[in-house]
Amino acid sequence: MATNSPQAPNLDRYVVIHVATTCDEHGVYVTKDSAEVIELGWILLDAKSCEELHRESVLVKPVNTPITPLCSRSTLSKFGQASLTTLTWEHVRNAGSFRDAVNRFDQFAQEHLIPKNYEFAFVTLDSWDLRVQLPREARDKAVVLPPYLQHSRTFDLRTEYQRWQAHHPESLPFGSSALANICAALEVEPVQSSAPIKHNLPFHLQALAPASPRRAMEEAVTLARVLRGLIRKSQPPQEHPDVLTKPMDARADVRAFLSERSKVLHMSGLPHDTTQSELESWFTQFGGRPIAFWTLRTPDQHKPTGSGFAVFSSHEE
Repeated sequence: MATNSPQAPNLDRYVVIHVATTCDEHGVYVTKDSAEVIELGWILLDAKSCEELHRESVLVKPVNTPITPLCSRSTLSKFGQASLTTLTWEHVRNAGSFRDAVNRFDQFAQEHLIPKNYEFAFVTLDSWDLRVQLPREARDKAVVLPPYLQHSRTFDLRTEYQRWQAHHPESLPFGSSALANICAALEVEPVQSSAPIKHNLPFHLQALAPASPRRAMEEAVTLARVLRGLIRKSQPPQEHPDVLTKPMDARADVRAFLSERSKVLHMSGLPHDTTQSELESWFTQFGGRPIAFWTLRTPDQHKPTGSGFAVFSSHEE
């Protein structure tokens, strides 16, 4: 049954996407700044009816990082969320490069989105993949991303779910850290196509693991179900004015930054144990020298929020 979606009247299409990357339990072989994409899976939905129009996935051969034994069982986001896969080196040894995957996605966009001037937004569980992982890896590998990937417009389903929760306090026991909780609160069934393999995981990851391994397409199907469930439970829309109405628009952010000649850079998704010296070192690598840092903490327990600001002496810097 079609799901009417009055939430985003200016959008014609949703592109639900999942990005799987190499990883390592302790960051010995694969750090968060060196992780490589190993699979993309995406589904095109009509933004008004949520009808599926196209689905596709592509494997990518990593060149700088290994597919570790842990990686064959899980891919880790910046939240530490284990998203189990069954990918091994045998799956990707003959796959194309990161550049090939970007070109394949652009061919899809040129066929289904760009010529028709469709307004579209990406939908992902964690916007980190599109806002940080893809641009960083493209820069490392000298790959020019299409404008819609370089500065994407994205709905982060965790964030949208948290906004929905503000209108539905009965859902508060189902936190946003685990996809299984989100599915339970929205009454959607996650894709489960393989037997559980939690017994092979380190103990501290077992609680984070979903019920079964999922490839990128299976994860994308689950995320599409979450999107539909969120739309269905956000009716009437006038009672949920902040749900699925304001995507993260990196292009608009860049335009505002340039037009205002800002000297302040907003940072988000920082590890909670990040120190000022680590931030200074990171900016120095790229020729930047901030004159001040501000990190945000919660008002009650003064815990780090993972976000803050870097202040520079000039806009050009």
